[in-house]
Amino acid sequence: MAGVPELEISETRTFSYTKAMDQVGTYSYTITDKEDGLYTMSSLTDVSFEGESILLESSFVFDETYRPQEYTLVVAQGGATNEIQVTFSEGNVVSTVTLENDTVTLSDEFPSTAFMTENNMPGLWELLLISADLDMGARYSAEVYIPQGGAMFDLEFYVQNDLQSITIGEEQHSCIVVQETTLDLRFYLFEGELVQMRNDDQDIIFTIIS
Repeated sequence: MAGVPELEISETRTFSYTKAMDQVGTYSYTITDKEDGLYTMSSLTDVSFEGESILLESSFVFDETYRPQEYTLVVAQGGATNEIQVTFSEGNVVSTVTLENDTVTLSDEFPSTAFMTENNMPGLWELLLISADLDMGARYSAEVYIPQGGAMFDLEFYVQNDLQSITIGEEQHSCIVVQETTLDLRFYLFEGELVQMRNDDQDIIFTIIS
């Protein structure tokens, strides 16, 4: 990892959330603070699909090498609220999951080279990718903890040899494309920023709108 580039405090990046070709909501994230070498990031996912609404609010603290320190996720759906609290320390990750009145604690080893992300949160992926030195045509592997999955995953990334042109709004962007094969994800990077993320397995596309 090259390390996290200097991030703009209080700037919000918002992505449209499209499922099965219909826009169903938005995802946004903001770097809210940096203190003593630790960044704090807040994110919000607001989605309505097939008559159901879901709101996900998270807070993530990480250092300048994108090593996670702590993470909290609150999920509101169908009148119920669930919460995940995750801490990272001494080579371990501990996740406390509260589902209504039930609480479950999960723990796993967390290697010094591992990272954290969530499947459908572009901000976490953007920070991971822009913190890495990516060479076109190269392959990379990473151990990643996914809180909503409650487990470590071995991910495999491939950076395509050629740039790919995509249209966002009325503008063409010649993008570096990074494919992740385990979760079937694709990331489109333009001028050092994530402009589109696709979860082909779930037929979901996130596209930058601000």
